[in-house]
Amino acid sequence: MTSKTNPTPGPLTDDTESWKRTLSILAGIKQVAGEVRAEARQIEAAYPDQWIKPGHWERADLVSALNNAYAVMSADVRAIARSRNIAVPESLR
Repeated sequence: MTSKTNPTPGPLTDDTESWKRTLSILAGIKQVAGEVRAEARQIEAAYPDQWIKPGHWERADLVSALNNAYAVMSADVRAIARSRNIAVPESLR
């Protein structure tokens, strides 16, 4: 990422802005999946005796998609970190 203070990006390090943003994006995906999962549980609680629960299955599908995206992305990020000797946060191990 170029900026006024760093016009030519260098190698990735633990302190590189783009690395920090990448980890932040992964954490955000995980957080959103948890929030949507909680919404699905609230819907289940609100309609305990109904087979069709309005909005539940859409949220379940969304959680599945977010979890799949997180799994693929975190595996790739771990591989990049290993290849560049960058610290991998405990949450990605």
